[in-house]
Amino acid sequence: MIFFRENFQFSEKIDLTKDEIEHLRSLRLNEVEKEIEYRDGNGNSYFYSFSSKQKTGSLIDKKNFQIQKLNLSIASAIPKSHRLEFLLQKTTELGIDNLYFINFFQSDRKEINLERCKKILLEACIQSKRHTIPEIKIYSSLEKFILEHPNSFYLNPEANEKISEIEDWNLIPIIGPEGGFRKEEVDLMEKNNLKQFKLGETILKIETACIYLTSLKKFHLESPHS
Repeated sequence: MIFFRENFQFSEKIDLTKDEIEHLRSLRLNEVEKEIEYRDGNGNSYFYSFSSKQKTGSLIDKKNFQIQKLNLSIASAIPKSHRLEFLLQKTTELGIDNLYFINFFQSDRKEINLERCKKILLEACIQSKRHTIPEIKIYSSLEKFILEHPNSFYLNPEANEKISEIEDWNLIPIIGPEGGFRKEEVDLMEKNNLKQFKLGETILKIETACIYLTSLKKFHLESPHS
């Protein structure tokens, strides 16, 4: 069993939180002897032993894991309803480090529940047994995003260059809303010298494009020639 506690001061003893107890109960582990691994999100793991029905555990081991930071980042519009949850889960499993959500002129959805998103990310981290937790940031406009991240490119199904022609995979892809970019947004990206690429001959939904690009970026950033 794995739990995350960021910015937590670990000591010889630890008490289960209410949410942790509820999770253990759901798995029928609350009343049995168990070992729980706590991760701090920075590669450190703390292992505690819990006796049957006890809420306080004792530290039995500590380990540090070397984390390969790829700075794997994606920027996109916010997908609708449950599709956001799917996007968060799958990109986390693939190793995403930063998820940037932008409010475009034609975005169908412009708000998210950050607390709910964090919970989904944590669940995906536990499921995939990764040590780091992705960061989420929302930008109220494309302009504000570009000011902070000029090292980006954008997807355009009518672009001349294919995604396979990218030379620098450290660049952050910008995935627009399903209604497309407005002319003002395209002009802004061109003014800032952002290149454009196309994924293929078909139009992908936001979450599909995010997952596909996360996979591509991870492959190229982990390749020895990159």
